[in-house]
Amino acid sequence: MKEEKKIAGIFRSFLKYELEDIGNLFGTHLRSRMKKSEMIEGLAYYISSYPEKWLAHMPERDLRLLGMLVEAGPDKEMELDFPPYPSVLEAAGLVDYDDSDGNFHRVRLRKEIFEIAAPYVDGAIADGERSGFFDIERVVLGYLNLYGVVDFDYFIDLMVDYCENRFGPDLLRLKEYFRYSPLLKLCHRSEPGKLWNHVCSPCVESPEEVVSGRALYGGVESFKRFSWEEAMAAGRNAPFFTCGLGSPEASAMEDMLHSFGNDDNGVMLEMHDIWMNSQMLDGDIADTVFDTVTRYGDRIGSLDRYNECLHIIADYVNSLPKWLLKGYSPEESGYMRVVLKPDPAYRTAPVCEDSPRWSMPRPTISEGYTDLIEKNGALEKLSSILPEGFPFGMAIPHVAPDDPCPCGSGLKYRNCHGRNLS
Repeated sequence: MKEEKKIAGIFRSFLKYELEDIGNLFGTHLRSRMKKSEMIEGLAYYISSYPEKWLAHMPERDLRLLGMLVEAGPDKEMELDFPPYPSVLEAAGLVDYDDSDGNFHRVRLRKEIFEIAAPYVDGAIADGERSGFFDIERVVLGYLNLYGVVDFDYFIDLMVDYCENRFGPDLLRLKEYFRYSPLLKLCHRSEPGKLWNHVCSPCVESPEEVVSGRALYGGVESFKRFSWEEAMAAGRNAPFFTCGLGSPEASAMEDMLHSFGNDDNGVMLEMHDIWMNSQMLDGDIADTVFDTVTRYGDRIGSLDRYNECLHIIADYVNSLPKWLLKGYSPEESGYMRVVLKPDPAYRTAPVCEDSPRWSMPRPTISEGYTDLIEKNGALEKLSSILPEGFPFGMAIPHVAPDDPCPCGSGLKYRNCHGRNLS
């Protein structure tokens, strides 16, 4: 009873419709006509009395997170990389989180939840693997990540088609998954009275913008077909996803990121960020996708290597499936390609071909710039911190932090050579 009261305290800050949603996600039905106090008491009783049932409804990511927290112990804080979306357990308040630091996503398991879940979480993970539900979940996430947003009925037909080819006519497991899966509940978007009934990747912030943005690419009529294995690869490792693994472009990206000193987890996070940022429409892609290069500028060593790294990223981005292109890549569709335009002065500017709103103005040359910095003794210091071959004779009268860098990289000055000079 004391335990139930503590759990009830977790739910008091939620509104009635939120409590109803939490109940549905955890596998128990709370009627909307119930009093809020009754909903809280019923949910607290269910969580404390039936851990095996509600754990069986948790997505793989939540169970893995819960397993790590149980291993760490009650009220032990863990620092994680910032996820692109919250877990079910965090959203429901069973796992506390703190994002105030800005560098880490901190999570902590309450003692009362630890005592309830600890004896059962390993069994729930083993059941998910053994039953095949984790595999289905990975494929679901994979298709959603590859497509971004897709009509719900089309998605169900797609899943049934692929599962029937894989499992045969017995689709009971799939139907059970669709009926109870909290993952699909979280990914389902619909509006009463409107023709809007979609499922979307949890990484998509604005599904409506994706759907409306597809009108710009009328030449892409149908969704690309992916194999079960491709979808599973794109849906593994929630909440951080990478696409196109195994391709020459992805292998080159992995090698480059490893050369910067990243371990396997760091490579995955970098490639996840690049995949996410590559979905953008306009020239801001230069400050997001290619930011990977500027952040590791001190490990690159030369402008030739810098340009090589830009090409590796551009090739990878152009090979990735785009939400706006219904799963097709820029190389396959001819749309949204990022091109690199080098010139004799080691300047390479990334430009999105479908982004007329963004352009890189040509830098101006200030006569006597080299003489000026030699006169005040700065040239020797600059030579020691800037990459070999930096064009000292190139300058403009003034470069604001958000202006394009005059070196021609296409990045903002503060993220490029302004970063070294600050």
